[in-house]
Amino acid sequence: MTNFVRFDSNWRPPVLETERLVLRPYTEADAPRLHPLVSNPNTTRFTLWDHHKTLEETRQFVHDYALCRYAECVPEPMAVCSNEEPLQPIGSCGCFWASCPHQTMEIGYWLAEPYWGRGITVEACRTLIEYAFATYCPRRLQARVIAGNGASVRVLEKLGFAFEGTLRSAILRRGQFEDVMMFAVVR
Repeated sequence: MTNFVRFDSNWRPPVLETERLVLRPYTEADAPRLHPLVSNPNTTRFTLWDHHKTLEETRQFVHDYALCRYAECVPEPMAVCSNEEPLQPIGSCGCFWASCPHQTMEIGYWLAEPYWGRGITVEACRTLIEYAFATYCPRRLQARVIAGNGASVRVLEKLGFAFEGTLRSAILRRGQFEDVMMFAVVR
């Protein structure tokens, strides 16, 4: 695939597998399984979105966000599942065009609190990065980290991303301006 934006309401990302994980597209059936994870404020402490307070919010995430992103033909978001329970999401990772004309994609991820500290995010993102570079051919893959999120910084360092600097007060999140650390890897 070349680096241009296209739209296809029927497109879904492929299933990607690692030694321990299955990365797959979300379906509307995932909402009830996903809700207990995304309703935990600890899980969403550093995400751009707040924890879900109702199952309906989780259904909207799957329907209004995930399925709309898939229509853009990008793997954002992908459900991260253990290969032992491929129907139970334990987190998400995904990438999308931050700037198609400049051949720049952005990666994002989160993992449910019970699964922290096991290398799952690195394993999932490494597979997604390989897929993104092989399929979309971006020159640059970047990631934004809200200042203070040391765990996310460690994930990116393990993936070979370089720290590029901090954008001061770059995001208004939950009523507060936050500093954002920029990381990137280039092809």
